[in-house]
Amino acid sequence: MAVCSYCKRRKAKRHCPARREELCQLCCGELREKKINCPPSCPHLKHQSYQEEKRWQKIREFPPSFDEKRIAYLATQVEASLLYLAEQDKSLNDRDVLRGLDYAREKIIAGGGRLILPGENPGPKPALGEALFQVINNTRYEKGLILQLSEQEYTQEEKIICIDAMVRFILEKTRGDLDDRRYLEDLVARHQKAKNQPAPKIILP
Repeated sequence: MAVCSYCKRRKAKRHCPARREELCQLCCGELREKKINCPPSCPHLKHQSYQEEKRWQKIREFPPSFDEKRIAYLATQVEASLLYLAEQDKSLNDRDVLRGLDYAREKIIAGGGRLILPGENPGPKPALGEALFQVINNTRYEKGLILQLSEQEYTQEEKIICIDAMVRFILEKTRGDLDDRRYLEDLVARHQKAKNQPAPKIILP
């Protein structure tokens, strides 16, 4: 089997129509639509939502009992709120996002409240953390209208798993450089790219 033309190490399992060369799966994923102008006809070019789901699958380590689609849906709602807040406040950076997620995590563990020690001044509620808590706490999984409400609600453990997965993803994306907006800019770029995707064709009977 041929060797990947890009990394020169792994076995090439995919033909790249843009480069007219053979690539391994990892290099295909790394270069696709970033360093390669992929033609729409490429069989390895998937819809944006599918790519986002695959991205989440790489960073999640959920027990088999958890429905990954439910967690991914919850994360999507959290990212939608972060996108809105980042557009409203240009001073918001990735460290603020992690602090907000940490605030929401602590409050979810505390059952909606936070432990205030005697003599401690609770101070004002962090606006970002409170907003993320409200989104996570109020989101219902909208798979279908026939589901019972209890099945649509997220458990405390699901919420924590979602937050932890997002934290891992942000740390991976920023490589520890939290004083910038690397994750937030990636979020904006992904949203813009999704908006530019052509609408799916509807075939009527």
